[in-house]
Amino acid sequence: MSAMSTAASTSVFGDLMNAHQTVASNTPATIAAAKFADYLEEKQSAGTLPSVAPGRSPTPEQLTKVLFGTAYDPDTKSVRLEKLAAEVQKGTAEFAGQFKQRLAAFGIDPNMPVELSTGVDGRIIVDNSHPKAAEIAKIFADDPVLAQAYRNVAAQNDQLTLMQAGAAYVKDWNAAKTDGERTALWNRYSTLMNKMTSMFSGRITFGPSTVVAESQQMLRRMGLS
Repeated sequence: MSAMSTAASTSVFGDLMNAHQTVASNTPATIAAAKFADYLEEKQSAGTLPSVAPGRSPTPEQLTKVLFGTAYDPDTKSVRLEKLAAEVQKGTAEFAGQFKQRLAAFGIDPNMPVELSTGVDGRIIVDNSHPKAAEIAKIFADDPVLAQAYRNVAAQNDQLTLMQAGAAYVKDWNAAKTDGERTALWNRYSTLMNKMTSMFSGRITFGPSTVVAESQQMLRRMGLS
């Protein structure tokens, strides 16, 4: 991902995305791994949903404080994620191009699908279904800049998914007629969003001409896309 694209994505996400930039791209691998525990803690905090009293539901303004940032438009009481989604898509495509170039440079077929994810220790995990999984994992281990670029892209895709689920809640919240309806909506959406965050692993599959983030697939399976 280019420096310009990373900066643009960060400005769109606002303070919420600071957790995803904790490990600098020029940090040596050993230090990056040590700092990743802090990164995970900040990421979890960034995705924490607001606490509300039983039988109540958070307003869009309350959810904005922990999830949407500047993406929430108070005038229309809606969440505008089009620019953010475009930036994430652009950054993901840029990384995919860099990644395929790196594979080709090491004599690995760049058109063979590769599934990547992020381990709890910050390592980039390559699914063993790829015959060159060990070689690809070594590429990331030897190149902390490339590894951090993937962490950023994966984290941004996961966070975008959570924000899109939250945007669906805001839309339904605005359409609800009673407090009871809004409480029922929050019970449903908070359960789905907490389930999402527990399942996020930064998993993305890079195919010959497509890039598929598992978190986005998750959103579709839950009927929220």
